[in-house]
Amino acid sequence: MINFTFIQTEKELEQACLGLNQQKELAIDIECENNLHHYGVFISLIQISSRDKNWVVDVLKFHHIDPLKEVLENKNIVKVFHDVSFDFRILNHQFHIQPKNVFDSQMAVLLLGKETMGLGGLLEEYFHVQKEKKFQRVDWCKRPLTEEMLSYAVKDTAYLLGLKDKLQQELQEKGRLEWMKQESQHLEQVEFIYQDQQYIDLSGAKKMLPKELALLHALFEMREKTAEKVDRPNFMVMRNEILLELVRNPPQELNTWRNLRGVHPIVKREALSWLKTVEKIKAGLGEIYTSQAKKLNPKQFAWKEELMDLRKFLGEKLKIRGHVIISNDQIIEIVVSQSLDCLRSWQKELVKEEKLIKEILK
Repeated sequence: MINFTFIQTEKELEQACLGLNQQKELAIDIECENNLHHYGVFISLIQISSRDKNWVVDVLKFHHIDPLKEVLENKNIVKVFHDVSFDFRILNHQFHIQPKNVFDSQMAVLLLGKETMGLGGLLEEYFHVQKEKKFQRVDWCKRPLTEEMLSYAVKDTAYLLGLKDKLQQELQEKGRLEWMKQESQHLEQVEFIYQDQQYIDLSGAKKMLPKELALLHALFEMREKTAEKVDRPNFMVMRNEILLELVRNPPQELNTWRNLRGVHPIVKREALSWLKTVEKIKAGLGEIYTSQAKKLNPKQFAWKEELMDLRKFLGEKLKIRGHVIISNDQIIEIVVSQSLDCLRSWQKELVKEEKLIKEILK
């Protein structure tokens, strides 16, 4: 078992953060509820490790975590995360925290071209440490948490600084440490915004007829409100497959709604509301979705396809994933703006002499 300090009061958090603010580097990880057991997305625990100590903050005990916000936004402290994308979105969404001076160990792994991406696999590869799979989908909102669960949670950060050391050494040996530094600097310029899944994101939604889409929107919103009411993830109220089938073949009778299979009991109890929603949309009172996406012209589309081929070629040559060299969003930006301004310096160096790039930039 890994030793750690469990923080549950404001006084404990303030005292811990006084010391944390003096550290040169910290490893950070979070455990969340992510629409798996309850409704919504929110942080349950924040795990922190220095070179010789570990802390676990019980975030559910706090209305705010301002002392920890100060630590995470302290530019003098290197913060090591593994895969910042979701963590940064939820930290910003819930507490308006935007960490500074960050080393993302997953980005380091991508730049090295490693096959193993997950933290569990990396801990096993470098430290022969195995994580208990039984806690991967556990409800982190339950209290009290067992010592075994807390030990599992802190294991992610306890080895993270050591992993950073090893990855930095490998980046140095491959001549890619400067790439990593630029990626870390770029993280501070990105605005990480959390957004729930929208009705238009469901499979097949964009191909629906206007009235079908209006009904999907209305039933999707009803499912969200119902899920929040019963504090259950929306898939426990009604799976996407059932929702889409109800859009294609909406029941016209109250008894049919009351006898639906595969839905939460509250849907059956409130069958009349669901039926009235269908009738409202049939009467033409629903909101119609209009796409805001801009289409590429033929030349831009051709450039996009050629850029995707180019990044595939470069990826195979460097033995790293193509999307690391140029992301899909960057490809679109390049062909629309006919500029490389969206690329980091290391990316520009890789592609600037390519014939295709010179043609686009004319």
